[in-house]
Amino acid sequence: MVRTATNQLLKAVLLALIGTTLSAPDPVEAGAWTLPSGRVWTKVSWFRQTTQEWYIDAPEPVLRSDGTFGEHAIGERRPYRFDGEYDSRAIFFEGFVGLTDWLDLGVQVPYFDQVFDDATRTEAPSAAGLSDLRVFAKTRLLQKPLILTLKLGAKMPTGEFRNEDGLIPVGEGQWDFDVIVQAGRSLWPLPAYANVDVGYRVRTKNDEIDRDPGDEWLVNAEIGAQPRPWLSVALKYEMLRSGKGETFGIRTASLIKRVSYLAPTIGVRVHGDTWLEAAMRSSLGGRNFPAGRQYVVGLSTGFDAGGIWP
Repeated sequence: MVRTATNQLLKAVLLALIGTTLSAPDPVEAGAWTLPSGRVWTKVSWFRQTTQEWYIDAPEPVLRSDGTFGEHAIGERRPYRFDGEYDSRAIFFEGFVGLTDWLDLGVQVPYFDQVFDDATRTEAPSAAGLSDLRVFAKTRLLQKPLILTLKLGAKMPTGEFRNEDGLIPVGEGQWDFDVIVQAGRSLWPLPAYANVDVGYRVRTKNDEIDRDPGDEWLVNAEIGAQPRPWLSVALKYEMLRSGKGETFGIRTASLIKRVSYLAPTIGVRVHGDTWLEAAMRSSLGGRNFPAGRQYVVGLSTGFDAGGIWP
């Protein structure tokens, strides 16, 4: 695996961002909130998960203590077969700009370094590199009595897709299109806010392997507060549920993917309005998805475009 390149890239990005004196929006400006006109917001996040368990995608037979046979049901949390282990590291580069007070444009560029290993392999296949590019447009529809926003997104197949046995490629080889409704509200006079996103993702066919992964529903709910000028806290719930997919023209439940997470999050003001954020995402349940904890650390910063903005 390309661990050295990943670590060097991460260090370079973090050192560059920490050394800046730019300002960033408060964490409350995430979710349904749009940026002021001419405001630029950027964030780099580091992600890590290592797990030996997953939520199974098919029943597994089991021999009970009384000598009879039973089965583990779909969605039960079980060890990977053959002592398998999934290891994923990623860096996410994100940026949004406020074209007007009610319209933002954004982009996300992920970098993945991931591998799946088990006892059947002498050498674990791995992949590392830039993943699929995502672009976004976000428009505010309503400001009172709550913030209501429509967010549209597209994932382009820019990452390398390799169809090799046991390999988890950095690119998925197909387009995705997101339609997300976001609702948020300040809980003033408390220094707190609440936000809910509900979205639908249209996933197109990967023609190279003749596979349609199935569309997905997305739900993100968050409540947060800023008890001190330098401190923010939040509790986030995230859910993904996909439908059946198709392989070689045959509709199959084997491609169904489901997962939900609970993520306590803490943010600390580093300098001015620059924030360092850390989260621990714990899976609550799922199907055909890795189980366990994920660790995320992010640094956000931004600036007003000022005189360069028309």
